[in-house]
Amino acid sequence: MSDSQYDPSADALPVLQLALLWCIGWTLRVTVLAAPPLAADIRDSFALGEAGVGALTMLPLVAIAFGAIPAAWSIHQFGVKRTIAGGIALMAFASIARGFVPNAILLFSFSIAMGFGIAAFQTALPSAVKVWTPKHVALGSAVYLNGMMVGEFSGAGLTIPFVLPMAGGSWQIALVLWSIPALAIAIWTVITKQPAARREVEPWNPSWTDRQVWQFGLLLAGSILVFYVINAYAAVTLEKRGESHVLPTFLLAFNLTPLLASGLMLRYPSWIGRRSPVAVSAFVAAVGLAGFAMFDGPLSWVLAIIAGFAATVELILLVSLPSKIAEGLGVSRLSAGMTSVGYGLAFLVPLLGGWFSSAVNNPDIAMWPSVVFVFATLALVGRSETYRCSSVPI
Repeated sequence: MSDSQYDPSADALPVLQLALLWCIGWTLRVTVLAAPPLAADIRDSFALGEAGVGALTMLPLVAIAFGAIPAAWSIHQFGVKRTIAGGIALMAFASIARGFVPNAILLFSFSIAMGFGIAAFQTALPSAVKVWTPKHVALGSAVYLNGMMVGEFSGAGLTIPFVLPMAGGSWQIALVLWSIPALAIAIWTVITKQPAARREVEPWNPSWTDRQVWQFGLLLAGSILVFYVINAYAAVTLEKRGESHVLPTFLLAFNLTPLLASGLMLRYPSWIGRRSPVAVSAFVAAVGLAGFAMFDGPLSWVLAIIAGFAATVELILLVSLPSKIAEGLGVSRLSAGMTSVGYGLAFLVPLLGGWFSSAVNNPDIAMWPSVVFVFATLALVGRSETYRCSSVPI
């Protein structure tokens, strides 16, 4: 049976498509977040400084911002399925290569290559949802993003207790072990029959004059910032407040919030495409981040955890929007534009905060540029109750 003959509406619930989407979502972050638990061993192997260790995690995420536009071109040229499979394969092989390179330059080069691979299939996933599960677009989006959250927890939480012992204590083999299931998922993507996307003649690249690229991209940046900034500054902030003893428990609780948030979205996929859930989650995330920056003690911990939960809900709602409101190549165009804006600013704003705090020799204000940015983005949630493609006034 050819792709064009495949009819997903024949099944009330496309279970196989949803399972594949979940597995593809799982691969989005697992190899990236497997590196931080192995950071000490990688640092010793390449004599890296602290900045180099941080780059192992940040470089792939920066590459996602720059790789989103080439990803949109790939979707136009090669189709959704090939772009997803190729992106996963590139990510997996680059992750494996990081363990067998002779110097730090190649280590960082393959980290960037990982990011470009991730950008390819992350940008293609909204289109895949639209084409593979046309009757269940909101559910399909919630499912693959749930997979991403589980993948984040898998890479960060299971590497030391499970994968590293299986690898005989070798961080190189640990990266290989995490990449094997990703390669299997790439193969599964290739061999699985899926409906063929209609060939489009419209432009494939994002329109930088499209208000929604900036509206949703800036909101996306805010949601990413809340989660990243709290994670990045938790150790320093708690140490300065004399609260270092709660750091392990705090980080565990904070980094479990994406799983809870994605579970909520699986329960309420109908929230996708509506303004009020975006507005509420964005506001709660902003207040929580400000509270973590302003207060100390248990109040600041609770507010930070609430912020992580709300920011993840907001992120899921925003990343799911293109497949909900756009059609054809418009899905990947909007997704690519949002990704470039969102991930790019989520990288630059904390750098600005760090530079500003260093310039005035006051580490207490490092989070405040991010707080101001996140509150400013609240003006972009819009006025209509439901979002529609390029028709909602900002």
